[in-house]
Amino acid sequence: MLEIINQVFSIQLKSNKDNLTLFNRNIDRINHEFEALGFHIINPIGQTYRNEMTDVEANITGDFNEQMKIVKVLKPIVYQKRNDENTLVQKGIIIVE
Repeated sequence: MLEIINQVFSIQLKSNKDNLTLFNRNIDRINHEFEALGFHIINPIGQTYRNEMTDVEANITGDFNEQMKIVKVLKPIVYQKRNDENTLVQKGIIIVE
């Protein structure tokens, strides 16, 4: 299932980059189905990066400082609800500047 989630995420990024809004409704419906199956998909783009973040693997460009932002997300953070508890099933892969 993670491979499908990653492919849909990639399609969404590419369609947003090229301003192809005709796919938004379809992608939203697919994401709704993922949520119905217990998956919570997080795109942390634009967030301030903290060294304590345990749900991402970061590639840092430049000198580390407290103002660094997540500028690119290669893979989203994915949690799955199991037995009324959210479990991390995929760390996000990000680029920080």
